[in-house]
Amino acid sequence: MAHSPTTSFRTRTSTHRVREFVCAYRSLRDRDGRVIGLPTLVLSTPRTAASTLAPPLRDEPVEVFAVACLSTRHRLLSWHVLSRGTRASTPVSIPDVFVPACLTPGTTGLIVLHNHPSGDAVPSADDVALTTRLRAAAVILDIEVLDHLIVGEGEQYYSFREAGQFGSPAAGASGTAKTCDDSSHCYGMASGHPSRDISTAARHELQAVQFALEPVPHKA
Repeated sequence: MAHSPTTSFRTRTSTHRVREFVCAYRSLRDRDGRVIGLPTLVLSTPRTAASTLAPPLRDEPVEVFAVACLSTRHRLLSWHVLSRGTRASTPVSIPDVFVPACLTPGTTGLIVLHNHPSGDAVPSADDVALTTRLRAAAVILDIEVLDHLIVGEGEQYYSFREAGQFGSPAAGASGTAKTCDDSSHCYGMASGHPSRDISTAARHELQAVQFALEPVPHKA
């Protein structure tokens, strides 16, 4: 007796497994396994963002590129290390930069950042070109790139927004680190979530987003 098309299809595929895409969050830890704490989760200015997000990258011996997902009120929702490279460069895939944002509920903006192991925070021509491409892609995805930070030695950092490259050039912009004196070069205050001072005793955990493909348990 011939099998029906439905019965035949089920028979052919019953032994195959399908991988499920899983998105999970965990507290980011340092090399010694300690949870990384943050003084604030509200990143309203480049200075606050740099002082909050730079420490995990500052002592890295190679270039590391990371993505911070922020809410409408500029609250840090998740963190993802996209790539680790060499002392001179690290590969960055434009589509991959936006994956954490698309999978973290509530994300409306990104801060991307990477370190310069040399200690010099001044951007290279490649850094400038990458920032331009990321901003163009963000327009299509309707996810704003709020800033690109480069982490240097000590407290040094470079903010593309502070340098006026996300709008009108800041007065006196010279490619060096500056304070955010002009509100047009800041992300804006997060109403209802006041920014805490960097010296506050309160600590917040940095949530790292992880992506994986896991097999669905096989059912006989």
